[in-house]
Amino acid sequence: MQNKKSLLRRLLAIYVTFFVVLVVSLAHSLAPNFSRGYAKGTAMGDDIMKNWVAGTPRQIYLLNRIPVSTEGEVLRGGASDDPVTVRGYVSHLSLTVEEQAPGRSAMQLAFRSIGGSPWLYLTVMLVPVCLLAIIVMMFFIIGSLRRSIREERPLGHRNVVLLRAIGALTIFVELLQDTSAWFMARRAARLLADTPYAVDTQLHVSYSTIIMGILVLFAAEVFALGRNLSEEQRLTI
Repeated sequence: MQNKKSLLRRLLAIYVTFFVVLVVSLAHSLAPNFSRGYAKGTAMGDDIMKNWVAGTPRQIYLLNRIPVSTEGEVLRGGASDDPVTVRGYVSHLSLTVEEQAPGRSAMQLAFRSIGGSPWLYLTVMLVPVCLLAIIVMMFFIIGSLRRSIREERPLGHRNVVLLRAIGALTIFVELLQDTSAWFMARRAARLLADTPYAVDTQLHVSYSTIIMGILVLFAAEVFALGRNLSEEQRLTI
């Protein structure tokens, strides 16, 4: 039983470490984007309301991180006798698009402020909700592990269910982000058709995140198998 308690303590340490890394990485990646997005969204909201109150509603929406390719521009040097030549390439664009929108209400304009589509707006808003759900489930798992250590019993069935949910949500969020980025790129390609920017409209998927989600699902199944074996041994005894 002492070996089991030591194993559970090590497992708790792994979970706590993973949780801290997850929170720090989310804070590092989301906090700057949130502050910039808040300022940009406030300015866009003011412009949308001013146009709507004036009787000339205009649809204003964002297309973020559009992958593009250009021929590049010489930023420094360029002559044959220059000791240093620096050439810059644009790989991503963030676009703000304004279109006439007669007859649309203020709420319709607001829910099209990302990608020009209410579906893209809801998709982008769903991502932080899923990330928050993952963090909450990690809290539940850690609390359950603490009870398991105190009571010297194996991991409960709820831990397995939560781990499966975390793995599935990780994969779902990645596919959701990639799909929304793909739709934004396709819309941007139509808007930038007659410009020097060539938009990459391929669907790009972060396989590292997908693999991480699969590993979480695999860990859940391993814990489920260990729990079932523990129950069978207890019944046999």
